[in-house]
Amino acid sequence: MYVTGNTSSADFPTTAGAFQTVCPGGCTYNHGFVSKIGRFRTSTSLLSSLNPSIYGQSVTFTATVTPTGTTSPPSGTVTFKNGASTLGTATIISGSAKFTTSTLAVGTQSITAAYSGDTNFSNSTSAPLAQLVNQASSNTSVASSANPSEWGAAVTFTATVTTAEGTLPTGTVTFEDGATTLGTGTLSGGTATFNTSSLAVGAHSITAVYAGDANTVGSTSPVLTQTVNKAVTATTLTATPNPSQFNQKVVLKAAVTSTTGAIPVGRVTFKDGATTLRTVALASGTASFSVSTLAVGAHSITAVYGGGTDFKTSTSAPVNLTVNTAKTTTKLTSTPNPSNSGQAVTFTATVTGAFGGSPSGSVTFRDGTTTIGTVAVNTTTHQAQFVTSKLSVGTHNIRAVYGGDTNYLTSTSAIVKQVVQ
Repeated sequence: MYVTGNTSSADFPTTAGAFQTVCPGGCTYNHGFVSKIGRFRTSTSLLSSLNPSIYGQSVTFTATVTPTGTTSPPSGTVTFKNGASTLGTATIISGSAKFTTSTLAVGTQSITAAYSGDTNFSNSTSAPLAQLVNQASSNTSVASSANPSEWGAAVTFTATVTTAEGTLPTGTVTFEDGATTLGTGTLSGGTATFNTSSLAVGAHSITAVYAGDANTVGSTSPVLTQTVNKAVTATTLTATPNPSQFNQKVVLKAAVTSTTGAIPVGRVTFKDGATTLRTVALASGTASFSVSTLAVGAHSITAVYGGGTDFKTSTSAPVNLTVNTAKTTTKLTSTPNPSNSGQAVTFTATVTGAFGGSPSGSVTFRDGTTTIGTVAVNTTTHQAQFVTSKLSVGTHNIRAVYGGDTNYLTSTSAIVKQVVQ
C-alpha cells in the first residue's frame, strides 16, 4: 500500500499485521517512515433530520464516517441502533450512510450508528444521539347513521380518529350527549361506534371524546346536533259486524303502530263523521269499544290517534259501516181460550227486536184475512193488546201482524186458534 503525505505512526493502529501490503521494492514514504501498518482509524458522527419528532413521523438518521490520515473514502455498512435494538443497516456512499424510520416509540430514544469497517478502515461507533419522540396529535370527528331520526329508531354514532402522520390510534372513545355519557366504543382501524335507540325527542349535542393512548394525544370532536323527531304513526280501524242491524253491538277496534316499532301510547277518538262517539285509551297499541246506538243507514267511521310526547298523530281511513233495520219476532196470546160467546177476549201481541230495543208502530190483529183491530205498540212493555167480545161461536184463526217502523222490520205471529163456545 502506498501512502503519501504527512503521515505518522499515530494514524494507524499499533497492532501490526492486521493486514500487510508489500510495495514493490519496499515501502518508501516521503518522510522516510517505513512500517508494517494496520487499517486507518475512523470516527463516526450521527445526525437526525428532525429532533424532536412526532410519533409516526419519518426521521432520517445520517451517519458520517471520517477516516484519519487519508482522504480516501471508507466503504462498508453502518448499523443503526436504538439502545440494544437494531433499527436497520445502510451502505456507506461518499462517506455517509442514511437510514429512515417512522416506527420510533414515544419517549427519548438513544440512537447510535456503528460503522463495521472494511479492509482499509477500522470500525467505529458514534456517540449516542438522544432522539425525542413526542405523542402524535389526533383529530376526532363523529357522524350519525340517521339525522334527523325518529324516536325509538336505532341510531349509530361513528367516531373517526386520525393523525397527521397517518398512524392508527388505539384505545376507546366516549360518546356524550351534552354532559351525559351515552356509552363507549373501542377503536378498530381508527373508528369506534355506539348504537342507541333511547334518545328523547328534541335536539341533542353529541360529541366523541377520544381518550388517547401511549403514542397519541386525546381529542374531542366538534358537536354534532342530532335531531330526534316524534315517531310517525299509522292507525287502522275495523268494525265488526259490518253490515249490522239496528241496536246490534258493533265493535270498533283501532290499532296504532309506529314506523320505529315502538308501541304508541295515548288516546284514540272514534268518530261518526264529525260526531265523536267515544275516546278510549290505548293499551298495547290498541283501543276498542262497542256501540249499539247507531241509527239505521250509512256511517263513515274514523279513529283519530291524538299522538303523545314521542308519537305523531294519525287518522285511520274511513270505514263505511251500514246499519240495517232490525229483524223482529211477534208472539200472540189470548185470554181466555176457550171463551164463551159474548165474553171479552184479550189478544196480546209482544214484539221483540232481534237485538232488543223498543219497536214502535202498530200491530194489526186478523181473524183469517179479516182485520179485527189495530193497536199501537207500547214501547215500554213492547206489547199491543186488543180486546173483543164480538167473536162468533166457533174456531177463529187469529194472527198479529207487526207493521214495523224506521228501525224495525215487520213480522207476523203464529196463528192462535181461538175457540168460542
